[in-house]
Amino acid sequence: MQEWQDKVRAADKKARKSVEIAEDGPLPERGGAGRTPLVRVTDEECRLFFTSPSQLLQLFSELEEQNLSLIQNSQETEELLEDLRQTHKETGHTLNTQIHNLKRQVDLLMRAIELEEEKGSDLEMNSKLLSYGEYRADDQEQMLAEMNKKVASVYAKCIGPNEANISSLNMLTAIEGCLEQLFETIETLPADKVEAAEKLKDKERRMRLRAEKMAEQRLYQELKLRRMQERATGGPAKTRGRKVMYRSEPPVMKKKQTTSKAEKEKEEEEMLYFFT
Repeated sequence: MQEWQDKVRAADKKARKSVEIAEDGPLPERGGAGRTPLVRVTDEECRLFFTSPSQLLQLFSELEEQNLSLIQNSQETEELLEDLRQTHKETGHTLNTQIHNLKRQVDLLMRAIELEEEKGSDLEMNSKLLSYGEYRADDQEQMLAEMNKKVASVYAKCIGPNEANISSLNMLTAIEGCLEQLFETIETLPADKVEAAEKLKDKERRMRLRAEKMAEQRLYQELKLRRMQERATGGPAKTRGRKVMYRSEPPVMKKKQTTSKAEKEKEEEEMLYFFT
C-alpha cells in the first residue's frame, strides 16, 4: 500500500512537470474568444499506474484487511466502553446503597445519643435529689479537692504540667482530645503491630497485678506471723467469769425387740408340730 502511494506521488509530480502551455497562445472556442490555453499532454501522463489486474486485487485485499482491522478495533472499543458503563452503573448503585445505609446508621446513632443524654440528665437529677443534705460542705470540698488532684496527675502524665493553671473541666476536655487523637493514630497503624503492643501491655498488666497480689500476700503473712509471735510471748490467756459447764449426756434408751407377724406364725406352727 505504501509503495503504491509513493508511485502515485511520483507520477503526479511528473505529470505536473510535463504539462506545457502551448506556445501559440490561447485559441478561440466556438463562437467566442478563447479562455483556456492549449495543454500539451505527454505520453508519461497517460501511462497507467497498474500494469496487471493482480495489483488491483492486492490493493483491494490490503484495503479490506485495513477495514476489517478498523472494524475489529471499533468493536473492541465499543465492548470496552459498554463494560465501563456497566461498571460505572454498578459502582453508582453500590455507593448509593452504602450512603443510604450510612445515613440510617447516623440517624440511629443520633437517636441513641439523644436517649442517652436524657438518661444522663435524669440520673444527674436523681443523684442530686438523693445526695441532697447527705454530705456536709467540708466533706464535699475534700472530695472535690481529691478529685482535682487526681485529674491533675492524669493531665500531667498524658499531656504535661499544668503551667496555665486551667480548671479540672478544661483538663478533662484536653485529656479527652488526646485520647481521640491516640485512637485515630492507632487506626492508622498496622494491625499486627497494634496486636503485638496490646499483648505486651496485657502481659505487663498481668505481671503488675501478680506482683501486687504477692505483695498483699506477703504483708498478710507478716501480720499473721507478728500476731503469732505476740500470742506466743504474751503467755496463756486468763479466763474470766464463770467456768463453762458442759451439758450431761442423755441416758441410753433401750430398744424394744419387736417380732413381726411372720415370725409369730412360724413359732405357732413349730409349737403345734412339736407339742401336739
